[in-house]
Amino acid sequence: MARIIDEGKIQRIRESTIEFVVQNGYGGASISSIATRAGVAEGYLYRFYRSKHELVTKLLYSKIARIIEKLEDLLKTRSTIKEVVNELIGEFFIMAEESPEKIKFIHVLMHDYNFQVSDDQRQQIQDLCKQVVQMGVANGEIGSHITLEEAYGMVVIYPLEFINLRMKGFFGIGTWTSEDQLRVSEFSINALK
Repeated sequence: MARIIDEGKIQRIRESTIEFVVQNGYGGASISSIATRAGVAEGYLYRFYRSKHELVTKLLYSKIARIIEKLEDLLKTRSTIKEVVNELIGEFFIMAEESPEKIKFIHVLMHDYNFQVSDDQRQQIQDLCKQVVQMGVANGEIGSHITLEEAYGMVVIYPLEFINLRMKGFFGIGTWTSEDQLRVSEFSINALK
């Protein structure tokens, strides 16, 4: 007999995992603590995930997939790099406003050498960065000397770092405005010239 999957429990497991990783790092998030916070037995969690690493990895992949999908859509529907960059960075700020734990989760794992995007996602990101550079060069918005790493760094990494610094209140500022978002976009675009 097939077991019924309780989507509410699965969602609580995911949310608990994100919270523990953000609060305590990957090493500080045990299966036991995740299950307890989610209100499920450890055995229930293990029905869906073989290990903590698999659980965290799948969550990371899903968050990265959202960014990839957004960039793919923008490259298909926008005609300038300025539009693409403004809207992608806008998406990061929306994510930070609506789900700060999720953007913190991405940030924590970006800096943890135990985690990387999947090979497929890495290839997708490289292909998308190539499209960004090609479109930008063709439109005269990006210098022909800009590398894929530089494009990725300015369009993805810098905005996420800015948001993280604000969330931490690193420079005594813990919030941002729409003007801050525009400045981050302008800085990113100008760095690619």
